[in-house]
Parts: sequence; C-alpha cells; structure tokens
Amino acid sequence: MPYDPTLPANNSPIVSAELRNQFAGLKELIDGMPNFTTIDDAINSGTANNIATFEPFGGTFSNPPTQAQVQELADKLNELITALQR
Repeated sequence: MPYDPTLPANNSPIVSAELRNQFAGLKELIDGMPNFTTIDDAINSGTANNIATFEPFGGTFSNPPTQAQVQELADKLNELITALQR
C-alpha cells in the first residue's frame, strides 16, 4: 500500500492496520531510494577523471606550423581526452 500523508486523520482513533500500512508505505519509499554505492557509481560514470597532475602543452609553433608541431598538439589533445575518460 502506498504511503498516504493524510493518514491518520486528526483526532481519529488509532487503527493498527492503518498504521502498519503507513509504515509499510514509508519503508517502500525508503527502500526505493538510491544508496551511497549507487550514487557514487552514477557520479563516477558521469564525470571526468581528475586531471590535476596532467601536464599542460608546452610546445611552440612556427608560422606556419610544421606538420610535426601540429602532430605534437594533436597527441597532447588525445592524451587529455584519454585522461578525462573513466
């Protein structure tokens, strides 16, 4: 039985079956809530890894850049993408 916030009514006599149903409804709501493991898994699967130790790109470019310079930047970008993925 689902929880009914209007029960028991004010000044009504206590009926054990009604209270039992209310408690069962509350337990059902509590059991349906996510636990810490579920929340932690959701956070970990939906967010990026910590990249605090990731070294920034330190290369320089000529004008126009050489293919090697562009490749170095592409490699660093791929390294960052890989580091961000879980």
